[in-house]
Amino acid sequence: MTEFIPLNPEIHREELIKLNIEYMSWIFDEIEKNLKIDARAEVGPVGEYIRSKIDEIYSFSPPEGICFLIKEDTHYAGMGAFRKLRDGVAEIKRMYVKPEYRGRGLGKQLIQKLLGKIEEYQYSEIYLDTAPFMEAAYGLYKKMGFVDREIFPESEVPEVFRHLWNYMEKKI
Repeated sequence: MTEFIPLNPEIHREELIKLNIEYMSWIFDEIEKNLKIDARAEVGPVGEYIRSKIDEIYSFSPPEGICFLIKEDTHYAGMGAFRKLRDGVAEIKRMYVKPEYRGRGLGKQLIQKLLGKIEEYQYSEIYLDTAPFMEAAYGLYKKMGFVDREIFPESEVPEVFRHLWNYMEKKI
């Protein structure tokens, strides 16, 4: 059974940290493999970075944002969030499905869940960024109505990668 559980930082903190470490490690591995850039040099050890930033990364609560954890039976399979950027504009963040759970439609279900909340909280525009090696995610976003755009001012993509990333938007 698949559940999309709203994050409760007090209950889910360790699972959130584990998912974020796995997510960032995967991102850094892919950057190194595909872009030939030592991403870890930018932030240091991934575990230390995530533990030091986790409260800041997930400092929002509805309607300013929400994070869902994907739970498949007794295991956490992924996560995804959105946060408010400014009035009427939200950003989808930290979309991640563990490799062993990919291909089951969980990413699509998660983004539908996030889009529902974004609409419920009356945002009119949604931004996101995705790496060039995230081809499946990029394709999913396109299917969900996102279109390419220039970088947005609030993007957290490090300067060294900004020219390589894809930026997208969707109007509601």
